[in-house]
Amino acid sequence: MSSPLDPVPLPPPEPEARLAGLALPLGETVVAVQGHGDPAYGTLKKSRANTAQSDYFRVVFQGFARVAAGQWQRFEGEDAASPNNLNSAWARVDHPSRSVAFGPKSGVALSAAFAGGPLDAYLFAQVIAWAKTVYPDYRVAPGVLSTLSLPDEDKLRVNAFFASQGFDFEWGDGQKSAHYGKDRAGRLLGVWDAERVSEVPGAALLDSLAQHDAYQHELEHKLAEADASQSALRRQIARERHTNQIMTGVTAFVLLVGLLVALDLF
Repeated sequence: MSSPLDPVPLPPPEPEARLAGLALPLGETVVAVQGHGDPAYGTLKKSRANTAQSDYFRVVFQGFARVAAGQWQRFEGEDAASPNNLNSAWARVDHPSRSVAFGPKSGVALSAAFAGGPLDAYLFAQVIAWAKTVYPDYRVAPGVLSTLSLPDEDKLRVNAFFASQGFDFEWGDGQKSAHYGKDRAGRLLGVWDAERVSEVPGAALLDSLAQHDAYQHELEHKLAEADASQSALRRQIARERHTNQIMTGVTAFVLLVGLLVALDLF
């Protein structure tokens, strides 16, 4: 039997899936990603949900196209739609426990076109920056990663990833799992490779569109000049062909007359 002095047990955190279903869009940002070669572009979609118990913030990146050899190649499938928590990260604030949890719990998963690139750090940094700004004094709820199936090289990469974001990172059970957390969200870092992932401001978009229009206009002008030149060339060839036909006829007539004279038949 509990005593009136016993602490009231805290309610369990609300499920992320429920909060994601309640989240409302906050806006979109165009993002350029320099991955393994040609630059790729997409949109970062932000959303947020508030309940009496929770505050939930989520970012999702959706690929649009890659520029290869001056041509736009549109992304398709998972690279463009980002289903099943691909290319996404979230932060869930639980007010009763004054804590922030980050996810996905298994780590940021990227679609095939962006795997192994810098996008995961950028996405995680966005939710960290939000938590640092809004709830800097809340503790970071401990997270657990299963690393049993990872090779040693990938384990080192996981360690470096969380350490670079300012988390306290510890291995457990002979490196079959890992734990990460922090005493205060405000002490996290939230960093990414800004030379490889950058947000494209509206002015840059307008400038790019203006340059594209100017380039397209220049191409159209050159095509028009080329068409006019080809038309003039075709007319000249036609005239020369007509002149040649006349000259051929005259030459044939003269030869025929000469032959008849020579035969004394004319």
